[in-house]
Amino acid sequence: MMKDLLSVRNLTVAVGDRILVDQISFSVPQGKIVAVAGASGSGKTTIGLSILRLLPAALRIKQGNIVFEGQDLLDLSVEDMRQHRGARIGMVFQEPLSAFDPLFTIGQQIDEVLAAHTKLARQERYQKALETLSEVELPDPRRAYQSYPHQLSGGMRQRAMVAQAIVCGPSLIIADEPTSSLDVTLQVKIMGLFDRLRKKNISILLISHDLEMIKHLADETIVLKPPIEVLK
Repeated sequence: MMKDLLSVRNLTVAVGDRILVDQISFSVPQGKIVAVAGASGSGKTTIGLSILRLLPAALRIKQGNIVFEGQDLLDLSVEDMRQHRGARIGMVFQEPLSAFDPLFTIGQQIDEVLAAHTKLARQERYQKALETLSEVELPDPRRAYQSYPHQLSGGMRQRAMVAQAIVCGPSLIIADEPTSSLDVTLQVKIMGLFDRLRKKNISILLISHDLEMIKHLADETIVLKPPIEVLK
């Protein structure tokens, strides 16, 4: 039987008295891609942020368990959860231009992740960053490393964000609409990259409304409906 890397049970998220995610349960097996699909307002992104414990202050988890590698993430301290993010769980955001800090180069931001979660020396971190930028098929890793986010194209920024997410060797990646701002050619490249990551036994929680991408990538798909409060 395949081992579940992530198990979400009865997750309920609310803002005030309004339910945004209503008793959602699913599992992500090791080395598989599980897609979460649904219309706007169905809570797709909220689920991803709940797993990372990055919900906005107004939102709260009312009930449920989020068990990752045998540990309920909701029981972890803020510091312990911070150690999981970036090291064991990587995140690919929908819009990398907003997610990256415009004041620092891509290399500085990848190096920050490595410095926080590894004991590598500076030169080792530099080499690791270049190797990872090459792994995501950026044509000139050194140039990408030295570039500020606005100096890269949309597709290159998205691949740089994937590099930042995988540089520490996480076992799970959460990808939130990772191809929504890309043209078809670049979408295919990102899909190919995710498929290669799966073959390296990395699990991916793919949050998307792109049914064509889900059809080609996902081993399992969860379709969400907006809670009754949203439908009214």
